[in-house]
Amino acid sequence: MDKFISKKDRVFAAIHWSIIIALVFLSSLSIYLKYWFAIPLLLAPFAFFLWTWFQTQYELRQDLLLIRSGPLCWKIPVSSIRKVNRTNNGTSSPALSLNRLEIIHEDGSIFISPEHEQEFISKLKTMNVRIQVEGKQNKGRKK
Repeated sequence: MDKFISKKDRVFAAIHWSIIIALVFLSSLSIYLKYWFAIPLLLAPFAFFLWTWFQTQYELRQDLLLIRSGPLCWKIPVSSIRKVNRTNNGTSSPALSLNRLEIIHEDGSIFISPEHEQEFISKLKTMNVRIQVEGKQNKGRKK
């Protein structure tokens, strides 16, 4: 089993942490104003954003790509993966960077952003030699 954490760039850090800080502020304000009903409504997205920030990862197990992002989980058989495209597509996905890989498989596609992209692709191709890789190699790592 190989684990790869998500690459994290400045854009996603700014978005995630701005939302988290705003939710903390609003929760504090709700406590101060004694709006008790609002606290669970604010803590749920707070927990979600924190969880996805610290727990977005990709695991390669036997014939399975397991993608976890907070409470969300996808299981993709490696044998069903046809192509990997390098992209900067901003579509909502379990990726914390715009420097992404589109995993195209029999049931659709999903965008991910493993921190060690080349190592991830190599291990994936070892598991399924029929996978095609397209696009230029993403250079460096944005922080």
